[in-house]
Amino acid sequence: MDNVEIAIEKESHDNIDPSYSLKITTNGTVEFKGTANVKNGGKHTLKISQDLVAEIVDKFNMIYFFSLKDKYLSTAGPESQETKTVISVRVGDKFKKIEYSKNGRAPHSLDSLVSQVEKITKIDQFVQSR
Repeated sequence: MDNVEIAIEKESHDNIDPSYSLKITTNGTVEFKGTANVKNGGKHTLKISQDLVAEIVDKFNMIYFFSLKDKYLSTAGPESQETKTVISVRVGDKFKKIEYSKNGRAPHSLDSLVSQVEKITKIDQFVQSR
């Protein structure tokens, strides 16, 4: 498999949505760091199979991640309480980073993708609200 690195960062400014960072590497290492509104905060390291890493990469390809726009941010301004999500993916020599917020008119497939990644990597056990 090509060199893979996937990172997801969710930054919440309310007391509801979770704030965390997630990093997945080619060998299946999953690093999670929960910072706010999560069930189990702090750093956690998990391991998934390379087959699951490949499955996650397939899910990015299924929504044409590399051809989506780079930003889907709301025009509400920097003081907005909206949760912002940043997804970056490197597969071999391809790299793409997308930033989006709830009201930024991002494709629904991005939120769905994040949920699927949370389940596959089993970090949903840490993210579920308190």
